[in-house]
Amino acid sequence: MAKYPPWGVGTDGSATNLALCVPDITVKAANQVKSNTAALANDTELTGIALGIGTHWVKLDLIFYNNTSATPDIKTRWVFTTGTWNDPLRMVDGPASGNTTTPDALNLLKRSAIAASVDIVYGCAAGTVPYHAIEESFRVVVTVAGTLSLQWAQNGATVADTTVLAGSTFSTRQIA
Repeated sequence: MAKYPPWGVGTDGSATNLALCVPDITVKAANQVKSNTAALANDTELTGIALGIGTHWVKLDLIFYNNTSATPDIKTRWVFTTGTWNDPLRMVDGPASGNTTTPDALNLLKRSAIAASVDIVYGCAAGTVPYHAIEESFRVVVTVAGTLSLQWAQNGATVADTTVLAGSTFSTRQIA
């Protein structure tokens, strides 16, 4: 695959062209809590991220915890609305469902590739110590421009809180 944007002798070094080399980063500014729901819904801030026609690199850094119980776990999915994409595979890396140990003693790690439209479940122990999961794709092919959103919920509905923390981010960059 050719480099994007295509640079060569005589390429315009304008701010517009230079901006094509910098990722767009959407950072969650406030914690969001969900309890007693396993119904996926858009995150309040990691939503409506515009992707134009082309091939994109997309990375989600998710920071989360279960407050009082290890039971609920968290599930995520990427959705693309108002446009058309290839439902890309995303590489996932995070604590596996059923994990009940503290983050510094993780012994159950999920490392896989799964379609953006399929739920992925992460687990964590009870408490406010944050966990981290990474979801990434280098082949998000958009044929009709639209918007990307993170949907998430508890995997098992329970009154215990599940929280996605401020600082969670979506990074995107068109690469072709």
